[in-house]
Amino acid sequence: MTGRTAARRAGFGTRKLLVVLFALSVFGVGAVMGGGWFVWSRYAGEIPDPGALAQYQPSLVTRVYDANDALVAEYFVEKRILTPLDKIPHNLVMATIAVEDAHFFEHHGINFEGIVRAMFANLMAGRVVQGGSSITQQVAKQIFLSSERTFTRKIKEAILSLELERRYTKEEILEVYLNHIYYGHGAYGVEAAAQVYFGKSVGELSLAQMAMIAGLPKAPTNYTPFRHPERALDRRRHCLNRMVDVGAITAEQGDAAAAEPFNLAPLQKPLNRAPWFTELVRRDLEKTYGADTLYRGGLTVRTTLDLTLQEAAQTAMIEGLEATDKRLGYRGPLGKIDRAKGETPAWDTLNPKEDDLGRTIEPYVVGARVKGVVTAVDKEGATIDIEGVVGRAAAASMAWAHKADPDQNALWAAKMEDPRTILSPGDLVEVRIDAIEKVKTRGADGVSADGRRYVLSLDQTPGVQGALVAIDPRSGAVRALVGGYDPQQSSFNRATQALRQPGSSFKPIIYTAALANGFTPASVVIDAPIIYDRALNEYAGWKPMNFEQKFFGPTTLREAVTHSRNVVTIKVLEKIGVKTAIEYARRFGVETPLDDNLGLALGASPVRVIDMVAAYGTLANGGFRYDPMMVVAVEGPDGKVVESHEPTGEQVIDPAPAYLMANIMKSVVDEGTASSLGQTFDRPLAGKTGTTNNYNDAWFIGFTPDLACGVWVGRDDNTPLGRSETGSRAAIPIWERFMKTAVKGRAPLDFTPPPQVVFVRVDKKTGQPTRAADGSAFFEAFIDGTEPTFGRPATVGDGEGEDAPAPAPTPAP
Repeated sequence: MTGRTAARRAGFGTRKLLVVLFALSVFGVGAVMGGGWFVWSRYAGEIPDPGALAQYQPSLVTRVYDANDALVAEYFVEKRILTPLDKIPHNLVMATIAVEDAHFFEHHGINFEGIVRAMFANLMAGRVVQGGSSITQQVAKQIFLSSERTFTRKIKEAILSLELERRYTKEEILEVYLNHIYYGHGAYGVEAAAQVYFGKSVGELSLAQMAMIAGLPKAPTNYTPFRHPERALDRRRHCLNRMVDVGAITAEQGDAAAAEPFNLAPLQKPLNRAPWFTELVRRDLEKTYGADTLYRGGLTVRTTLDLTLQEAAQTAMIEGLEATDKRLGYRGPLGKIDRAKGETPAWDTLNPKEDDLGRTIEPYVVGARVKGVVTAVDKEGATIDIEGVVGRAAAASMAWAHKADPDQNALWAAKMEDPRTILSPGDLVEVRIDAIEKVKTRGADGVSADGRRYVLSLDQTPGVQGALVAIDPRSGAVRALVGGYDPQQSSFNRATQALRQPGSSFKPIIYTAALANGFTPASVVIDAPIIYDRALNEYAGWKPMNFEQKFFGPTTLREAVTHSRNVVTIKVLEKIGVKTAIEYARRFGVETPLDDNLGLALGASPVRVIDMVAAYGTLANGGFRYDPMMVVAVEGPDGKVVESHEPTGEQVIDPAPAYLMANIMKSVVDEGTASSLGQTFDRPLAGKTGTTNNYNDAWFIGFTPDLACGVWVGRDDNTPLGRSETGSRAAIPIWERFMKTAVKGRAPLDFTPPPQVVFVRVDKKTGQPTRAADGSAFFEAFIDGTEPTFGRPATVGDGEGEDAPAPAPTPAP
């Protein structure tokens, strides 16, 4: 064979091969195109409408604000705060692109390079270990499709991604992604992530913080710095390296950011700074708009709350109830742990390290109340084990736990101060961590590996409860509301739900009715024994008594209110009629059932705290009653007002008798059962204490012209608080703590008498006009035409009681 022939044959072979390859290529392209056309025609009709992205409305946070626009609470299923792309830092955008989809701006919805890379990685691993989805594909999946891993879903995802890229700009797709994707710990979107992890807005993040956030979407649970800091560091380093690779930052910037500590913010529960108040608001919103709108609709709720006052009220309630509870004595250990029998404390249950949302919490911090096991007790104090770390409670910290007996001698009292009389080894007790000491002997018995040792004081969760409501009487705006000691322990709201006997705090309603029906502050009633022989059934022979268990003879109405005289109140109620008193109670807004008998005089009929505070606010406001009001306006996610409220009320009591009652109640503070307050505040105050039979309920409701506040203290099971736990002792300290904050910075205001009121100098005891200028006389207020004149008596009967009485307590003042 010649060389030319061989060359000819070789050329023919090459051409043949090229023809075959071309044919195969054409066939392959045709097959791919045909397959693609088949897939497209098969599934394109099944994908959701890509145009819906233009109306993208993700689940948003509903926010509740106080009257000063302070954020009070948030409600959500997904914590998300929509943020425009131009408000998101460029480095955070680039970090996201670098780590999630480096070719985002180059492809048309599908990152083929990423898909091939992920395919090989998954083949090598023998399982799915890596995804190749582009950012657009992730948007398609998150917004329109399920997260199931099937071939059909991936086909639909690819088709939908191509459609999204055809209809929307890259920037629009990026904005949806950065606002929608999950970043862990309940945070959806970059703004929420910035707040959850770092306690700041996204625009305030450092490069290192942006890189950490950008690395989270792949596996938020695995890369959370709160639980896996080492993994989080590695993931952040990877993100920074990718940013260097794509030219977003320099290597020097990446190294500097990688060396930066996390500086994490403490993980917070969903924001709710006023749980008793906002729960009432939440229920109303859910009733009106439904749960879906409440938790996903991004409502803005404007309320009447004053957050400063609310937090003062919550603190006052906690401190006041703890003080009352300790005054009542130690209830004893919670149980016994017998380590000799192999019993061990269940520390994770006793002192939980996760909240109800699964968030990690640290139970052992200064100020925390925790549980521990007594290991030794001596006269100097007790040694207490708290999950392997020793704590010491000195004898002085247990002084409150010893029940003193004034009839015992000093030797007995000294013995009772010995901690061994109340604690023994094995006792499971509550203690408060007062301090955490660092000692040099680390790892020694009872000392933690990092050298911790606790300084403790014996403590207990209060068994008493309380409620506080503060209302602006000029509008009905509820400024503060507390329904108990701790909403986590009991959600029952005692401010609005509990029905409790008001005791003597009900008396101002009766006396207001009397002042509107012929009585004056100087009217005299004889405080003397009275027996109702014709009383019905088991109440025959009822003989009402004053708290002091004695009688005081001729008594003016002012003195009767000031010192809370029971017998005088009963006689006044008899004179005006029970039905009249009930009718006035209804005017004041007391809506609960009231017994139609003389027990009303002593506060025997249960009422709600919020109703009583609104009633007192009516007196503060000259007889004009406003309905309690909590929500001012509700706005939709677009900022448009969908609901608004204005104060509603009416004149229910004539201004003159309302003023007279308020004026009389100033004497309660100046010289009566609430006189301790007169020494504390530099402004006019009016109010009334109340304590029911057997000390079951303790009240104080007081007011200024611009704020009415009521406090109730008692037990949920309606058992007695304890000896001498009156309104003066149990309720007033809480009221005082709160009002010190409430009046701070406010100019003192006095109650303005209406034109119908005149003042006459009268004798304090007799109520008769006098020319004396000494301490026995003062200027009394009267409705014009009812004032006493020389020679006209002021006594208004002292009848023995014609109506059949009801069961009634003998309340303390």
